[in-house]
Amino acid sequence: MKSQYGQVNTTPNENQETKPREYGWPMSISNGFSSTYQEFRSTHFHAGIDIRTFKKNGFPVLAISDGAIFKIRMAKRGAGRCLFLKHDDGNISLYYHLDRFEPNLESILENIQKETGKKYFGFYVLKTPIRFKKGQLIAFSGESGAGFSHLHLEIRDKHKNSLNPLKYVEPIQEDSKSPVLKALLFRSRDRASVNGIVGETYIPFKEEAHDSFSIRNPLIITGGFDLILQAYDIADTGRPVAPYRISALLDNRLYFQLEFDRFKYDDNNQLGFVYDMHYSIVGALYFNLFSQKGFELEKKKISLEELLNNLENGEHEFRILVEDHFKNVSVGVVPFYKLTPPEIELSNILKVDPSKNNERIEPDSIPDQYQLQLDIENLKSDPAGEIKINVYNNDNIKISSGILGYASITEKQKLILNEMPRDAAYIDFDFYFNEILYFKKKYLLNNDFLSNITDVSFDVFINRDEVFLKIKDPGLCAGNVLLKTIQGDMVQTVAPQCSKENIFFRCTPYDIENNMWINFSILKDNIKIAEIQKKLDLIYLREGAGSTQTLKYNEFEAEFAGKSVYAPKVLVVEEKNYKSSIPIESKQISIFPYHVPFHDTVLFKFKKKLPNPKQIGIGRFRGGGWTFRSTSYNPTAHTFSTRVISPGVYALLRDKFPPRIRFWKPASRHLENVRKLVVGIWDYGKGVNDNMLRIWLNRKEIKSKLDYDYDIDWGYLVIKKLDLLKKGRNHLKIKIKDYAGNKNIKSFTFILK
Repeated sequence: MKSQYGQVNTTPNENQETKPREYGWPMSISNGFSSTYQEFRSTHFHAGIDIRTFKKNGFPVLAISDGAIFKIRMAKRGAGRCLFLKHDDGNISLYYHLDRFEPNLESILENIQKETGKKYFGFYVLKTPIRFKKGQLIAFSGESGAGFSHLHLEIRDKHKNSLNPLKYVEPIQEDSKSPVLKALLFRSRDRASVNGIVGETYIPFKEEAHDSFSIRNPLIITGGFDLILQAYDIADTGRPVAPYRISALLDNRLYFQLEFDRFKYDDNNQLGFVYDMHYSIVGALYFNLFSQKGFELEKKKISLEELLNNLENGEHEFRILVEDHFKNVSVGVVPFYKLTPPEIELSNILKVDPSKNNERIEPDSIPDQYQLQLDIENLKSDPAGEIKINVYNNDNIKISSGILGYASITEKQKLILNEMPRDAAYIDFDFYFNEILYFKKKYLLNNDFLSNITDVSFDVFINRDEVFLKIKDPGLCAGNVLLKTIQGDMVQTVAPQCSKENIFFRCTPYDIENNMWINFSILKDNIKIAEIQKKLDLIYLREGAGSTQTLKYNEFEAEFAGKSVYAPKVLVVEEKNYKSSIPIESKQISIFPYHVPFHDTVLFKFKKKLPNPKQIGIGRFRGGGWTFRSTSYNPTAHTFSTRVISPGVYALLRDKFPPRIRFWKPASRHLENVRKLVVGIWDYGKGVNDNMLRIWLNRKEIKSKLDYDYDIDWGYLVIKKLDLLKKGRNHLKIKIKDYAGNKNIKSFTFILK
């Protein structure tokens, strides 16, 4: 494959599977697939593929191999109605969300329901498995369980590993669409910056061709970082889905590779290694392109951070290959320059009198010029680099400027800044490479304002076990503020560092569970004139701690199991104040950063005595709104708890809103043409308990669940028992109660001819 960047190796894995697929297509239609194997599903990997059914039910489902149906399942949620077919080769295929089985299996199902007295009886192993040939009808597609109309197909081997069906099932139609690369996300480690930004940097790709992507300009990179890729494949249906293989190369060295071939069900705890837990949702996938301790699905196990730290300064390149299940490959090329941040110091800042051969004058005299000695290290002499020197007054208005090329800089440079107005307040030295500002250092000429500083504002960025404090006040510079962190008896002195945004401090908390006190010392003429203290509430999660770690913050508590993380992680807790149309009954607690994956049980709890606790649930704020989570209540301890697999913003919400009920009158007003009655039931709180659903038709209660069906995804109640209808006026009454105990009763009247 050729691109504007030269020859591209699209198959870094020499052992790529090339044998033909041995199983047949599972449907009588060729409508393509809408979800692929191992996609992000918020709490687990998608274990199969989803095949579209035009939002309709009733398409024939076919056995993909010779074998025997040995087990069936009837579940209200999840897989719904499904079949298990054991192949003659030992593998097993699973068919989910079916509408009904083929006639023989359907009669067996009805007998099981009568014997158990349950419509949804769970799993049932047939006493005598029923043989089917490849391509033979076994069922009809539906939308039972979870989701809308589609067929979910899984394949498992004899060890119960989940296999990628698209490697085994014969495709009906080929897919010629190549994957799409959207962007790269960089997260700083150590002194890393990308184009001068410390923290999180989003760099979009531009499309050069249908399978070739690049960034607009080469990046300027200092230090190490974590790299995250936003990308997706385009299925033959046009939907965004997960690709099959992702490879990342640094200077043509393959350092990362992830293939979606198979996984054990224990591997679901690898979800947060593969996908970024903050940004990934279904259809918007962010892949972590760096090896992590415990990341077993990644094949190379090479540290990106070490590779970057060992790179020589100069020009380099990332190359990212994304391959789909039909061997379409897209390539993203990311050129960058690695630079070491310059070490810059100013000394002998003198006010001089040009009329007296630059003789030094007293500080309180009016200067015409400044004389500075500039010492710079770690600066490559390159015609693409330059320093822009800008002088500002106390109102942050630029009053003088100049440019100094890298090539003209000696080890020590004496500068004369002419015609400096008396209101000169500070000088910015802005370092550019390829016209990109990547480093800035500020020096004060007038520091009188320092005496008035009573607070220091900053943003917090955290990545793994590192804490970055990014100073927001543009007036403060590296020579005027120092930092000490205090945790119990542990004290760290932290030196300021510079980026193009402003100064920042980077520290690694000690391995103790304690608040971190932050002491800023304000210096004027090297003398401390003020000290400002702040507090960060944090927890240091230890690798394989072996025992539960606890974070307590007022009414909130978090319990982290001993193996919640594979490597040390730092979390910060703070309060938020997001608006909500749902009543909020507690503080809004933010656990940051949000992208951290938990690999073992983590419980978030709120302890609060509230009236009518049945209405209370823990909610999470995401995407601009609040949603209820599954919540357990301990009436003795008055605690509400939920299990989480990643941090976020949580609070106690009160669901005081009853479910909504809407009746759609029959499409036909003629009794003999009515096939079903449909009622819409929605709940925007803790959810609907349809076990508390009661239905009366013409004043007779419909009690058997075989006579009606409620689809929670669509919010539709379908009433199948129509022998109670009559000509003339008909009465329908619906009563429903949600999980919060809120009730609603609606009565409807309609006339049939």
